[in-house]
Amino acid sequence: MLKYNAVILAGGPMKGNGVPVALRVINEKPVVDWQIDLLKEHVDKIVIACGGGCEKIKEHLKDNIENIHYSIEEKPLGTAGALRQTLKLIDKDCEFVIVCNVDDVTNIDLFALKNIKDNVICVANPRLPFGVAFLDETNYEIKEFKEKPIIQNIWASCGVYMFKVKDLKKILPIEGSLEKGIFPFMKNLKVFKHRGVWKTFKLLI
Repeated sequence: MLKYNAVILAGGPMKGNGVPVALRVINEKPVVDWQIDLLKEHVDKIVIACGGGCEKIKEHLKDNIENIHYSIEEKPLGTAGALRQTLKLIDKDCEFVIVCNVDDVTNIDLFALKNIKDNVICVANPRLPFGVAFLDETNYEIKEFKEKPIIQNIWASCGVYMFKVKDLKKILPIEGSLEKGIFPFMKNLKVFKHRGVWKTFKLLI
């Protein structure tokens, strides 16, 4: 049986109120709790990659310590650098790691994702955070108005990935970005189309 670990990338800067992004709330629950609930039945270990605010995250999760470990950044490393640092804590016999951005909350079917058994980026149709007017250009009247429509023809990363551990060890830099430095150049990167829930603080703040 294949072995899976997980990494939650929670190293983003704290906002003005001093609350780490990991502890910001969606539907009355901190986003890090949503991620742990999604992952815990599918992996043997969860590593939280965090920087500023890590002590607050630890305090929040103090009663939920089983199989949760912390990789602490002394300085910002970027998403790729932070993921590389977590590899020191990944189980030696782990073959795949599921990676979640802490501020992207989804209900992705991890059973279906794990069936792919390859390097995968999960994508979804984004929802605009504002209303859209469709115009009749001949008389400048509104033909149709849609509030926060889903963009059907765009597939955006929804912040969940799965990687072969052996491949990560070859490609991750000490510092840098997954989105800018790894994904555009990664060969044979498959996609998983997610059509369910996706809520992100990238749009909410």
